[in-house]
Amino acid sequence: MSVKIEWQIFTAETRSNGTWGSNSPALEELLNAIAGPEKIKEYTHDIEYSMAHLAVKALPYFKIIEITSEMPRHKPSRSRYTKTTNSKARCV
Repeated sequence: MSVKIEWQIFTAETRSNGTWGSNSPALEELLNAIAGPEKIKEYTHDIEYSMAHLAVKALPYFKIIEITSEMPRHKPSRSRYTKTTNSKARCV
């Protein structure tokens, strides 16, 4: 799965290893610092979507433009997040 975000000429995409790739090295570094998996406080079924959601929350000019998945799924909503005592988010 991957999720792409964009604003003007800047694009970024989540990677399956929990990092960001971008057409801008500075944006990639920023996203890895502010929207990496370790920044997700709640359990989620979709870590990459949660990373993208956190990124567009922190960078309001950006928007999610594409969600690519190998399996069909519904667009997640905040109501799907559940709290857990585990500090790491895992993709189920």
